[in-house]
Amino acid sequence: MKIVNIMGGLGNQMFEYAFALSLKERFPDEEVMIDTSHYGHIFFKHYKGANLHNGFEIHKVFPNSKLKVAKPWHLMKVTWYMPNYVLSRIVRRLLPVRKGEIIQTENDFFAHHEEYYQEGNHYYEGIWESVHNYIPIREKIQHEYAHPEPNEVNKRYITEMESCNSVGVHIRRGDYLTVPEFMGITDLDYYERAIKEILSDGLAHTFYIFSNDIKWCEENIAPLVKGHQIVFVKDNTGMNSCWDMFLMTHCKELIIANSSFSWWGAFLNKRGGRVVAPKKWFNRDVEFDVWLDEWIRL
Repeated sequence: MKIVNIMGGLGNQMFEYAFALSLKERFPDEEVMIDTSHYGHIFFKHYKGANLHNGFEIHKVFPNSKLKVAKPWHLMKVTWYMPNYVLSRIVRRLLPVRKGEIIQTENDFFAHHEEYYQEGNHYYEGIWESVHNYIPIREKIQHEYAHPEPNEVNKRYITEMESCNSVGVHIRRGDYLTVPEFMGITDLDYYERAIKEILSDGLAHTFYIFSNDIKWCEENIAPLVKGHQIVFVKDNTGMNSCWDMFLMTHCKELIIANSSFSWWGAFLNKRGGRVVAPKKWFNRDVEFDVWLDEWIRL
C-alpha cells in the first residue's frame, strides 16, 4: 500500500496526484491512494498562505480522476494521522519520521530521485515537481487530467485556438513582483525575447493572453505583438480559473511563466508546437529538473 499526501492549491495537487499515478505505474499490483485529510479545517481555514481555501479539487475538476482517498485506518498504518493542515505542520516538526515515510525536503521538490520508488508500504509527502517523474506516463496523465465539457465561451475559444497559429501566453504578476524567490525571472524582457522567438518563423499568429493583471498586459505586451492579433482572456475567474490552464492545452504554441499553472498547461498540451519557458525557474540554489528537452529555454 502506498499513500501520497495531497496539500496546497490545484497546481501542487496536480503534481502530487500525478506522482501517485507514477507510483501506480511502477507498482501495478500495489494499492495506491491519496491522503486529503489535511484539508480538514479544525482550527483555521487559512494558514501562512497555504492556499487550502478551495479544498481538495482534483476529483471536482478532472472527471477522469479515479484514485481512492485513504481512510483514517489506512493512514494510521503508515504515518502519523493528523487530519488538519495546521496541526500536521506543528506536530510534524516534533515527531520522528516513521519507517516507510518518505518526506521530501524543499531542496528536492524539483529533482528526480529514483530511490523514492520503493516497494512495500510507504507514505509520501512532498511536491514531486521533476518532469522525469511523469515523462513515462505523459499520455496517461493527459487522459486523467482531461477537462470536462466547456461552456459556450470556452468552447468558442477552443475552436478559434485550434484553427489558427495560436500562442498562449501566461503572465503571472501579483506575488511574482514581491516575493524574492520569484522576482526578476519572467519580467518584460523575458516576454519580449519569447515573443521574438515565436515570431521568428515569419507566420501570422494570434496571441491569447492569460494573466492576473490584464491591464498591465494591455499596456506592455500588446505593443510587442504589433501586427498580429491579440486576445485577452478575461472570462475565467474564481472557481473557473482552471479553464485558463485548460485553454492553454489547446494553443498551438506557448510562452509560459515559472509556475505550476503554466507548467501543466504546457505538459498537458498535445498540439506539438513550440513551448518557450524561462531558463531559470526560481531564485533558489537547488537542482531543477522541470523542463522537457524540446522546450525552448530563455
